Amino acid sequence: MRTPIWQNPDEPAHFNYVRWVADTGTLPELRVGDWDSALLSRLQNGRPQPGDDVATIRYESWQPPLYYMLAAPVYRIGPGDEASQVLRMRLFGVFLGGLTLLVAFHVVLHVFPRPLALAVPFTIAGVPMFTAVSASVSADPLANLLAAALLLALLRTVDWRWLGVLLGLGLVTKLALAVFIPLVVWRSRRALIPAVAVMLPWLIHQVRVYGWSDPLAFARHAEVVADQPRFPGLSADYIAQFLTVSFHSFWAQFGWMAIPAPDGLYWLWAVLTLLAAIGLATRASTLSEPAWRLLLVTVALATLAYVAYNLTFQQFQARYLFTALVPICALLVHGWSAWLPRNWALFAPYAAAAVLLALNAYSLVRVLVPGFAPVS
Repeated sequence: MRTPIWQNPDEPAHFNYVRWVADTGTLPELRVGDWDSALLSRLQNGRPQPGDDVATIRYESWQPPLYYMLAAPVYRIGPGDEASQVLRMRLFGVFLGGLTLLVAFHVVLHVFPRPLALAVPFTIAGVPMFTAVSASVSADPLANLLAAALLLALLRTVDWRWLGVLLGLGLVTKLALAVFIPLVVWRSRRALIPAVAVMLPWLIHQVRVYGWSDPLAFARHAEVVADQPRFPGLSADYIAQFLTVSFHSFWAQFGWMAIPAPDGLYWLWAVLTLLAAIGLATRASTLSEPAWRLLLVTVALATLAYVAYNLTFQQFQARYLFTALVPICALLVHGWSAWLPRNWALFAPYAAAAVLLALNAYSLVRVLVPGFAPVS
């Protein structure tokens, strides 16, 4: 909550979507002019000019509506100044993040004994960007929660009707959750029927506003954000930047990607990641179990979607991988637990999670807060 107003990625656009829904009871339409790169640049750098109005930043208006509909009452209940409204919506995100940790625990009970399973939500809570994203005005906290809930439903083999409803809710929250469509179809093709039924009102709205040729508003979005950085072509430099910035932004790159952590912190996160990878290599046989295969496929699909997106737009923001954050952290815990004998197996993952929690606290206090301090 120490992040200044509008200094989370896309926060003004998400806020204006919520405000439109709360004030009009309708969904907004994405139009040319809703993206102003010059204004966004001044906002990101903390140097707005007199007359700048964040109400003109509306480029998220094409997104699925569920988060914004749920956040509208939060916007309306309480003091009506923007600072209070943003704070309430950020707290709503924190609540959703807390629920994600709870669901994550129940997900990993399918691959870990209960004493070890608790290390996974601790590990997730130790990721600074998860904390930052959860404490922002964004559809991401709800999307992360529903992604975890979909994994739980798939692992528990719930009735196809409820699985389809959950998939539909995910897709009317964020289209990135489309990575779960193959997994749901693999479990039951019939689940697509309730999923489409949940999505139908929004799809009808989309067709009415953007036409049959652009029901998901991809073309309209590309037109509106015409000067947003695009994929420049594959090169060694692009691949190096993609890998480096993605790793950084997965762990901690605050604000509008303008506040990275010191290199020393990234080296510590890299060492913890490498230790987990080596541990996983020694336990490769256990990853062939059905529950682990589901988690691995989820990570693979989320990664493919992230790479594909960056072959269109240049957006090295690894928070887009958080749809698979639960299985990613489960893999980290599984790898760490391989380093000690069975009687001591719990010590390594909890020690690593404790280190992550400490690094998270340090990042928020000594990186995020000073990063937003006014320049004298």
